[in-house]
Amino acid sequence: MAKQSTLDKSIKEFISPKHWLSWLGIGVAFLISFLPWSALQRVGKIFGRFVYLVSPQRRHICNVNFKICFPEMTKAERKQLTKEHFESIGQGTLETFASWFQDKDRFASRVTFEGKETLTDVMSRGKGCILISGHFSSLDICGSQVPNLLEVHPIYQLQSNPVINWVMERQRKALFNKTIERSNMREVLKSLRTNNAVWYAVDQDYGRKNSVFAPFYGRECATIAHIDRIAKMTDAPVVLYDYGRTNNGYHLKFSEVKDFPTADAVENATIINQLMESVIAPKIPQYFWAHRRFKTQKEKGTPSPY
Repeated sequence: MAKQSTLDKSIKEFISPKHWLSWLGIGVAFLISFLPWSALQRVGKIFGRFVYLVSPQRRHICNVNFKICFPEMTKAERKQLTKEHFESIGQGTLETFASWFQDKDRFASRVTFEGKETLTDVMSRGKGCILISGHFSSLDICGSQVPNLLEVHPIYQLQSNPVINWVMERQRKALFNKTIERSNMREVLKSLRTNNAVWYAVDQDYGRKNSVFAPFYGRECATIAHIDRIAKMTDAPVVLYDYGRTNNGYHLKFSEVKDFPTADAVENATIINQLMESVIAPKIPQYFWAHRRFKTQKEKGTPSPY
């Protein structure tokens, strides 16, 4: 069944018995969201260790990604990093609950910003801006802080579970004045032309049709192709949005990507992948290594490494 937005649907459509288990999970998530920050981190790590134990396929994906991206690592180092990654994912899952069900300013004192002047500068040009980032485990809770700095319209992908979509879309709608499903290019262009920011996470494999191939950690991989096209169409500046979890909270950093885009699509994709490598390096366990980043091969017919 195709994934569909639930923003125009009533909760009455999702109260049949087949959805009860999903609603039970949402109820547990709601209760967890009330935990204080330090407890969220501790319980999140424990939850992540549990997910590590019951997710052999995701462990395998992480191991393959580490072999490709860090060939110098030993088997023991890959295993340890995978465990740390799952702990981070567990923390991020509980942080997502907090971002959905708690006031966005609840943990504001734990958030530091760098590059506010960059945002002021690019928005003063009247072209909007394109925020680009990677997928890190603190995506939702850090993302909830961005509206404190500027009007941003996130690009999102629908989930397969309609109950999760129903909750997720409404909670994000409460945080952001507008959210855009990733296939809706018309709304992306409208947001930029009205001097707003759009936010893309640019580091996942969306298949051959929507990508060009460029190196990521030395391996050719399918890389989102339309950031440079949108920038050329709208003359919107591109801003690297770097974020992550610290020992005491979160740090958000904004820096303009100069001399972008170039005339060459592969060169632009290469620049994006290099930027992603640069923001991954200081916080490797927090990156979303459980994604099959290299599943689409450059040569058709070449088997996936997973």
